[in-house]
Amino acid sequence: MRITQNDLNQYLSNQHILNRSFLSTSIDREVAEMFAGEGQQSKMRYTPKNHCALQYSCLCQYLIKQNSTAINIQSLSTRPDEKEILILPFTVFKVKAIKQNYLDDPTASISIEIELEECEDPNDNKNELENSDTSRTSSLSSSADDIKHIEEYQKFKQRKHRLYVIIGVLVLAILLALTFTFIFTFVIKKNSTQNTTNMPMPPTESPLPDCPTIFSRSSWSARPYKNHSNLTLPVKHIVVLTPKPLSSIINQQSCIREIKRFQDYHMDERGWDDIGYNFILCNDNEDQQQIYTGRGWTYIGTHCKGYNGESL
Repeated sequence: MRITQNDLNQYLSNQHILNRSFLSTSIDREVAEMFAGEGQQSKMRYTPKNHCALQYSCLCQYLIKQNSTAINIQSLSTRPDEKEILILPFTVFKVKAIKQNYLDDPTASISIEIELEECEDPNDNKNELENSDTSRTSSLSSSADDIKHIEEYQKFKQRKHRLYVIIGVLVLAILLALTFTFIFTFVIKKNSTQNTTNMPMPPTESPLPDCPTIFSRSSWSARPYKNHSNLTLPVKHIVVLTPKPLSSIINQQSCIREIKRFQDYHMDERGWDDIGYNFILCNDNEDQQQIYTGRGWTYIGTHCKGYNGESL
């Protein structure tokens, strides 16, 4: 450390000094000399125009007699080569000698050396004697505890690594889910809507004057009929039925799907030769009415028992 003449006056031979704070020092003299200002003494002694007090490089040598007075923190230090130890507070030292090197040799690397000896506490000595038998056991226990701490640290690192892996997998899964959702919502669904909108209208029969467009059987991919009977024209009755569809009609595709279900039901379940209706009218959600050909104008339908031969 560096001290002034005023600081030096507080150290008197055989005087007792109470340490009131933690002191960081080293068991290596060369390290202690380096921190005391070795080699800089000639510069510290020179103070132009007396603007500040003279400073001296001072090296304190502590003689420690009790194990509880200081702690070796070399393994905890960021610079283990400094061999650092920590002197605990509230320890009493006795000044044994003061060497003022600057009086004998102005070029000395260390100006002042102070030797201090720890004053022994009878109670501490008694405790040390009582604990001497267990010192080896404590040393072994300390080593075992160190090994245990290392193993726990290794396990902690492994758990931490596994946690990072799990978090990475979850983040990746979320990103993939968001990507697929984006593709389905903005690409596939959009293309499906465009295909529905741009779907060409099915083929139609040539309309009669002042009559709406009537789509042919091929527009809804009708199955081949088994047999048809000719209808006597002109018919006497027009029969309008409103069968309930299995699902809601929302567009042209759903309308065609329901017509095919009617034909399958009539031919497979009822055993008829074809779909029972002469024509089918569909209304979608956009209130667009479309007319599809069933058995057509010239063939007898199967829709109203007793009137099939004279009605549409």
